[in-house]
Amino acid sequence: MASRFLSVGGHVIREILRPSKARHEFDVPRSHLEITPAWLTAVLCKGVPGARVLDFQATGGSVGTSTRQSLKLDLNEPARQGGVPAEIFTKCSKDFNQRVMLGFSGLIDGEIGFYPQIRPLVDIEAPKGYHACIDRDSWRSMVLIENIVASKGATFVSTGTRISRTQMESLLSNMAIWHGHFWDSPQLKDRLSWLRTPAMFLDTIRPCGFKYLAKLGIGRAQAMIPQALLACTDALWNALAASFEMNLRDPRTFLHGDPHIGQAYMTSEGGMGYTDWQIVMQGGWAFDYAYALVSALTVEDRRRWERELLGFYLDRLHAAGGPALSFDEAWLRYRQNTIYPYFCWLMTLAGSDVMLLPAMQPKTVSLDVVQRTANAICDLESLRAING
Repeated sequence: MASRFLSVGGHVIREILRPSKARHEFDVPRSHLEITPAWLTAVLCKGVPGARVLDFQATGGSVGTSTRQSLKLDLNEPARQGGVPAEIFTKCSKDFNQRVMLGFSGLIDGEIGFYPQIRPLVDIEAPKGYHACIDRDSWRSMVLIENIVASKGATFVSTGTRISRTQMESLLSNMAIWHGHFWDSPQLKDRLSWLRTPAMFLDTIRPCGFKYLAKLGIGRAQAMIPQALLACTDALWNALAASFEMNLRDPRTFLHGDPHIGQAYMTSEGGMGYTDWQIVMQGGWAFDYAYALVSALTVEDRRRWERELLGFYLDRLHAAGGPALSFDEAWLRYRQNTIYPYFCWLMTLAGSDVMLLPAMQPKTVSLDVVQRTANAICDLESLRAING
């Protein structure tokens, strides 16, 4: 790890001292500042005779686990007629701390693989991908995707948005489509074998201080966690690993991997979708389902709707090509998969205070999700569901 730290750091320093513009298709720009119209033409206009990007301008962005910037493109007439997008969104691993976090955790491969290999196969509410590239020596990467604010009038939601039952059903319908499409698919053992299982993901992030950061998060979120849960942190940690092993026994499908409510958006037509496909995995369906439900809904709404919503999802899963699962067995799987989002958001809460980690989420959002997931674990007796 020390050697890789030094190597990536050296690359970042050289890129800063000797910046290089991206002009050819196989160049990997460090950020939108290294992009040129020639490069955009090379990666966006393939297959459109005479199409060119004449110029572009940055129209706003943000920095977190990746550096994000939207671009408005000036296109020539063949490009406009040929369907080249006039507005796009870029995501890149510009900074050293982003590359270290994404690289060591293996997350740097997520969207690099999702947009070209998986997104074209499923008709879901999610951004389209236009280009993905990576330099593995430096962990420099970039993806170009649909600017859904411009194309769909998308608005992003978070824990401050009360999600209605109809909106939750829209998210679960979308999820059921990709779960059903890839249910027990041979592709998961072949061209998509690079997708890790939750158990493999846990093994990857353990050396990155996952448990340590989660315990730091408990200290910051004690007021949001039921006392009964504070007394059994070690038992919960052991149950987390056990839940991942249980997940391996179910038929595998493609997983979003991080479907919390902060990844969700609503289109101008009212449809709900997910962005940020960086933690894609393969495994049992309930990993995605439980994470999505307990992070999106207030404690009260989850308690009111969770049984009906599970029945709704199971119907949609079957309609999308998945099996007709037993409700009782599915309810058990749901209960067994609530612990990971609790620990994940404790880590997120503490992670932004650690020097090398970029700020992943606002603290208020992290505290909201910790409260929701902690109460779900208590309400659903998740420890009992795992330990028997």
